[in-house]
Amino acid sequence: MQPLSILCRSLRDIDTYTTGFPLGTNQGQANIFHAVKRILPGPYTFILPATKELPKQCIKHGSSTRYAKRRQVGVRMPDDPICQAILQNLEEPLICTSVKYLAEDEWILDPVTIADIYEPLGLDFIVDGGARIADPSTVVDMTGSYPTIIRQGKGAKLDWMVTGTDQEAQSTYSRKAA
Repeated sequence: MQPLSILCRSLRDIDTYTTGFPLGTNQGQANIFHAVKRILPGPYTFILPATKELPKQCIKHGSSTRYAKRRQVGVRMPDDPICQAILQNLEEPLICTSVKYLAEDEWILDPVTIADIYEPLGLDFIVDGGARIADPSTVVDMTGSYPTIIRQGKGAKLDWMVTGTDQEAQSTYSRKAA
């Protein structure tokens, strides 16, 4: 199943469409919610368990009558002023994606090129904010035992995040996020 991310305008939206961030306990478990609150909006995508509030178009994947259920969703609160302005005028999140050339593994940064390639395929509209810098977000999987970076992007690796090879950091995880 292809990954899916949504752009949210607030932490309240993230709580609506996901089970939210771990709040921690008095027994030393980290309070990830407070740590995340300090870095959002920002260049991070967090993978969280989805709730039933996520629109059906986002939950069901596939074109046949047998859909795969999406149990996780990536959530972003971008710090880009254009994205923030659009989100503030909507009642629901936006599905987001990075745009690649159809036959290549290369990002398209120019909105005119995106429109030229994808309008014939059903693109309804594009917001032209000018050519963009290709700085992907840092993707952090929050569905396991530790917040694990699965793609390092523009967002810095913080001390409460681990990578797949960070065995030492996992043992100190509960102290650092608090």
